[in-house]
Amino acid sequence: MKHPYQHIVLSDDGKYFFAAAINSVFVFKLENAHAKLVGSWTDEVDPYYSIRKHHKELLEEYERQQKEKEELGNEINENNKRETIPDEQVPTSKKQKINKKPKLPLPGPGAPPTYTYIRDMCLSRDNKNLIVTTDNDKAVVVFKLDLSNSSNVLKLVKRQPFPKRPSAVCTSYDDSSVIIADKFGDVYAIPLNEPTIIENDKDLIPILGHVSMLTCVQSAIDENGKQVVLTADRDEHIRVSYYPKSFVVKKWLFGHREFVSCFLIPQWCDGKVLVSAGGDSFIKTWNWQAEGELKESISTVDISHLVEGKLNEKHLTPEKFQNEAGDQLEYCISHLVSLAKSKQIAVVFERIPSVFVFDLTNSGELSFNKEYQVSNDIITATASQDKLILSLDSMDKCLQIFKIEEGKDLETLSDAQDMLKEINAANDTVIGDIDEIIPLFNTNYLRKRREY
Repeated sequence: MKHPYQHIVLSDDGKYFFAAAINSVFVFKLENAHAKLVGSWTDEVDPYYSIRKHHKELLEEYERQQKEKEELGNEINENNKRETIPDEQVPTSKKQKINKKPKLPLPGPGAPPTYTYIRDMCLSRDNKNLIVTTDNDKAVVVFKLDLSNSSNVLKLVKRQPFPKRPSAVCTSYDDSSVIIADKFGDVYAIPLNEPTIIENDKDLIPILGHVSMLTCVQSAIDENGKQVVLTADRDEHIRVSYYPKSFVVKKWLFGHREFVSCFLIPQWCDGKVLVSAGGDSFIKTWNWQAEGELKESISTVDISHLVEGKLNEKHLTPEKFQNEAGDQLEYCISHLVSLAKSKQIAVVFERIPSVFVFDLTNSGELSFNKEYQVSNDIITATASQDKLILSLDSMDKCLQIFKIEEGKDLETLSDAQDMLKEINAANDTVIGDIDEIIPLFNTNYLRKRREY
C-alpha cells in the first residue's frame, strides 16, 4: 500500500507539482498531460531526535550541578577532607534540581507510535524556494529550486530546528525571510537563503506572540505599502502586525467564535479582501485594510446547510464531551483554496468527500456556487492556473484533478490519467498496514473544550 499525500502545492505557473508523503517530498514537472519526477528528498532524521535532545540537555544540567556541588565541597573542606554537602545547600540555576543521572526514556512496547513526517510545505512568493517543516526535530528545511538540474531540482540550503513544533509557515512579502508560527503561539523569522544555522535555542527570538496555538500565517502589503504579517490562532483571533517590527499590532479582526484554521488573500481583490474559516458554521470575508479594529466583516456566509446529510460517525464529538444521547456531531473547514482563473474559492471540510466552490466578487461578497463530490475524504488541496488538485484519503486513487475555466463549472481533467499514474508510481512510501498512516485529519482537534 502507498501512503497518501498529506501536503500538496502547485507552482504559480502550474508547471511544477510538489507532494509530501510521510517523510518524503516529490517534485513533478507537469507537461503535455504527463508528470515527470524531477526531484525528491527523504527526511532521515532519527525518529527519537527530540527525546535524545531533551535527554542530552538534562544530562548536561545534571553534570553541571554535580560539578557545582563538588566545587562547593572542596571550598568548604579547606583541609581537602571530603564532606558531603546537603542538596539544599547547593546553589543552582533556575533550572530544576536533578538528583539522579537521567536515563534515556525511549518508548517501550505498547507505547503510542512515533512518526517522522512532513508537517507543512509551501513555496516562497517568487517560487524559487521550497520550505517544509518537520515533526521530530521541529525544524524548518529550506530548499533552493534549481530547475536546470536534471537529476534533482531540490538543493538543500539549511535545516533550522526550533524549540517548539512549527504549525504554519510562509515567507515575508519580499522573500527575504522565512516566517514560522509554532504551537505555543510564537512567531519567528530567519533569513531565507543564508545557510547559517542558529545552534542555541535561546538565540531564536520570537518577533511576535499569541497566547494560544497558531494555525495560519501569511505576509502581505497594507494600504500604506508597508509589509505586515497576518496570524490566526485557536482562540478565534486574526492579528495584523507590522513586519519586521511585529511586536507592534496594527489591528485585530474580531468576529469568529471558534478557532480559525485558515485564511487567504485572493489576488483578484487587489489584496484588500481576506477570507477566513475554521470551526464556525460560517465563512467570513473582511476588508482587512480598513482603519481600526475590524469587528464587522464584509460578509458572513452560513455553511451549516451544506453539510446536512454528510456527517457521520467520523464527526461525532469525543466521548468525554458528548451529549447524553451520544449523537452530537461537529464539523470544520480545513482548507480554503483560491481559484484565481474563475475568481472563486474552493472550500474543503474535514472528512467530507466533496469540495464546495464559492464565488467571490472583487469587493469581497461571497456566495455559494456548487458542490463537487469526490470518491474519498479530502486531505488537502492546491490550485494554480487551470488546475485544482485534491489529495484524497485513498491507497489507490490518491489524487483528483479538476479543470478550472472562467464562467464554467469545474470538470474532471479528462486527459489526466497518465499524469495521475506517473505521480502515483513515483510515490515510494510503501506501508504495510493502515496503522502506519500518519494522522491526516487534525483540524477539529483545535476545537476548545469546556469541562463544565
